[in-house]
Formats: sequence, C-alpha cells, structure tokens
Amino acid sequence: MNNPTVLAKSDHILLRDTLPSDVEPYLRWQTSGEWRYFDAPWEGVIETLGPAQKELFRQRFQEARQKPLPFPRQNVTIALSDDTPIGWVTRYSTQRFPHVWYIGIDICEDDYLNKGLGTEALRLWTEYLFSESDVHKMEIHTWDINPRMARVAQKLGFTDEGVERELIQWQGEWVNRLRFGMLRQEWEKLANS
Repeated sequence: MNNPTVLAKSDHILLRDTLPSDVEPYLRWQTSGEWRYFDAPWEGVIETLGPAQKELFRQRFQEARQKPLPFPRQNVTIALSDDTPIGWVTRYSTQRFPHVWYIGIDICEDDYLNKGLGTEALRLWTEYLFSESDVHKMEIHTWDINPRMARVAQKLGFTDEGVERELIQWQGEWVNRLRFGMLRQEWEKLANS
C-alpha cells in the first residue's frame, strides 16, 4: 500500500491506514511514551525489547499490513497533517453485544499530549464509525487514573454511564473503571446542531 487511505482529517491531524513504513514508530512506542501508564498498565509496561523481540515485532507488523482491511476499519493511525504518525485509534465489539462498539485512542508521542489532538482524533473516529456503519452505540471505558480520557469523552458528548468501583489493584491502590456511551441518535443530534 503506497498511498494510504485517509479516512478522516482536520486541519491538524488525519486518520489513515497504517503503512509498512510506520513500523519503526510503532516499535518505539512499545517501550516509550506516557500512554503505557494509562492504558491498562497492570497488563505489563515494557521497558526494553531484545533484538529477537524487535525482529519478531517487525515481522508481525509487516504481515498484518498484508491482510485485507475490514470496513469500517478496526484501527487506524493518527498522523499529523505532514503524515508523521503519533498514535492510533481502535474499535472492537463483543459477541454478546455486537451492536455496541468499544473505542479507544492512544497518543503515543508525549510531545503531542495536552494539545487537543486526542480529542480531535477521537471526534473524527467517532464520526467515521457512525457515518460508515449502522452501529447503535459506542462506548469508551477508561480508568480513574486517566482523567484526560474522561475529559475527552465528556467534551465529545459521551454520557457518563457510571463507575465500576475498585475493579483492579494497581501499585497498592484500587482503580475504578469509568464508562461513557453515545447512542446513534445522540450522535446524529450533535452532528446536526
């Protein structure tokens, strides 16, 4: 894929298909960036990768680029307007609730945190997913150790749907999971206002 498909863009960022040439930033992000401490760090924050692990990552990354892309996409790269990758957005669903998509975002380059780019990327991703599907609802789940993500969900008009209290322990403290949701009709109302 030489010319990436751009799925959505604004003045500052674009959401595009991930390219084979993105492998080195993605590899670097495995062991660097503040994002690793807010996106379920109890699953393991990797500090270093050995040469064999790096080569395996590169190989799997390139193999994934050869697979057919679903429509609508399940994950794409967030890039600056000059096409420099800075992170990704994702979606997934469960068999039990196929009409609900769970969405997420990671800005992996620390220099681009707290600049509104994550909000813009998640707004573009939400618009893309609702406009290119018949999905009924989208949800964002985050942790109370990540107040930035909660603010982004609220800024975009997601409804606070509650807290799952003390769901997991991290560094000796109990952590709550925060849930936010947006129904299709709520998105349509926001899009038409």
